[in-house]
Amino acid sequence: MNPTELTETPSAGIAPMQKDADIRALADAFELFTRTTQTMEESYRRLEARLQELDRELEAKNRELALTSDYLSSIMESMSDGVIAIDPQGVVTTFNRAASHVLGYNAGDAVGRSFMDVFGREFAVSSGRHARELRAKDGRTLQVSECDSPLFDRSLRRIGTVKVFQDQTEIEMLRTRLQHQDRLAAIGQLAATVAHEIRNPLGGIRGFAALLARDIDAADPRARLVEKVLEGSKALERVVTELLEYTRPLQLQLQPVPLREMVESAITFVDIDAKIIAVKNDVDQTACIVADADKLRQVLLNIIINAKQSMAQGGSISAASNVSDGWVELKISDTGCGMDAQQLEQIFSPFFTTKEKGTGLGLAIAAKIVEAHGGRISATSAPGAGSIFTIALPRAE
Repeated sequence: MNPTELTETPSAGIAPMQKDADIRALADAFELFTRTTQTMEESYRRLEARLQELDRELEAKNRELALTSDYLSSIMESMSDGVIAIDPQGVVTTFNRAASHVLGYNAGDAVGRSFMDVFGREFAVSSGRHARELRAKDGRTLQVSECDSPLFDRSLRRIGTVKVFQDQTEIEMLRTRLQHQDRLAAIGQLAATVAHEIRNPLGGIRGFAALLARDIDAADPRARLVEKVLEGSKALERVVTELLEYTRPLQLQLQPVPLREMVESAITFVDIDAKIIAVKNDVDQTACIVADADKLRQVLLNIIINAKQSMAQGGSISAASNVSDGWVELKISDTGCGMDAQQLEQIFSPFFTTKEKGTGLGLAIAAKIVEAHGGRISATSAPGAGSIFTIALPRAE
């Protein structure tokens, strides 16, 4: 036997065996890879399903959070009290609708700005509710009742301060009005007593003065003195009559009244020289109000007579109307001497007058009549710029 043949025979048998082993190893590796791939695919599907589930939960939580946020926001915006919150640096973070209504600022005007810059004062007050002032957007200073509370997050870290406040302007107005009514009631009782005590002797004075006037010759110098007594007694009688009228409860006979005709009637009652005072009636012919015609005529007469007396050198008086939202607004304007702010503030107060011989009750009675109709009366004026009286009364349907 050839030695070469002996050495080649074993290697020829080993090669196929090695090849089979490699194939089996490869098959095993492929099978392992397949199982691993299937496992990974299954894990991926589970992960994907879990991710979808988390997405759904997150979406549900976001919806719940949005609803909660909207609910809390609705509560905040529906509160009748003003709410202002600031962060630790004093910057406004919350400004609700009530605060906007009271102070005139929109949320965008205040949020993001320093409270000091917006309102011109420090934010915080001591514990408890206190009466303070807040500056409105138009520059007015408003009386408010406010209370501050600290704001904390979940970890009890302070994140700001919240202020809850109430506008006291209307309450103060009501308190002032109540005091005014009490004062008027006291004046009324006093006036009724005084008028009664004055009227009886006043009637005697007028009667005796009339007898003296009859007995004294017109050429006698004493006749002029008697004339002064009669004039004085008449003036005093007029004051007593107006005083009683002011204190007496009003009994109104309400009916639909054409406003233009009422203004024209009042103008006719006043002796106006057309050469020096021009009168213009621009009241809408369709404007109709619910009023007591006689009482309303008295109001218009008071205003027109005052306008005439304020224009000694001439001028103009005009009347115009505006109809809206169930109300008729009448404006009577003149080009007279006008009034300053202090006079304007008191013109509807009893016994206040700018005339030498005035009683100070004409406009007070006018305001009482208008308010008894459920209406409003106001005036604007400036020295040398005339006056405008505005009367608003319920519209007749």
